[in-house]
Formats: sequence, C-alpha cells, structure tokens
Amino acid sequence: MTRTAAIVCGAGVSSTFLARAVRTLAIERGLDWAVEPLAEDQLPIRIDDLAIVLVGHHLADRFEALQSALALSGVPAALLPAGDPAATAEQGVALLHALDSARSVSEGHLHG
Repeated sequence: MTRTAAIVCGAGVSSTFLARAVRTLAIERGLDWAVEPLAEDQLPIRIDDLAIVLVGHHLADRFEALQSALALSGVPAALLPAGDPAATAEQGVALLHALDSARSVSEGHLHG
C-alpha cells in the first residue's frame, strides 16, 4: 500500500526539487512511497493524507512547533539536514526506510 510523505518548506518551491530526488531514490530502492512537495501552510489541509512529514532544514526554527502539531494527528515528522541536496535526499530515503522497518516490526508484534 503506497503511503504519502510530504517534503515541507516555506512556500513549496525548494521542496519540489528535493521531493523529486527522494521519490526517485525511493523507487530505485523498491520503497512504496509517494513523495510530494508541500508548502507549510498546506499541512492542515493535507494532514489526513500523510504518513510522514519531512521538514526542510530552513524551517528548523519552527520544527518543534510543527512536530508537536503533527503528533496530535499521529503523523511523525523529521527535520532534514542542511547541506548537499544529494545527501539530504539520501537522508530522506533513510527516514522512509526506517519508518517502513518500524511499521514492519509493530505489525509483526500485532499479528505475532
């Protein structure tokens, strides 16, 4: 089942490039994720569609508030590192993989 991850930035512009890179890497690695860019002000509208929110580093000063708001909806959030876009995309895919692994473990416990 495909889940959706959002890459959030202030206006949705810089996240477009990062979302494309993360989506490409996820597909190459066989991960079943839709990855899309999202402007910060669109989060309340889309929250019910998201499995995880990856936050651009330039929003680090607002990350705790975003993370708290998302936690109320049960959606995990992670702050992406600053720096090289390729390394940031790799980190994004690692976070998606970690969420898949955690889900597999919890499903195993539920059904095991």
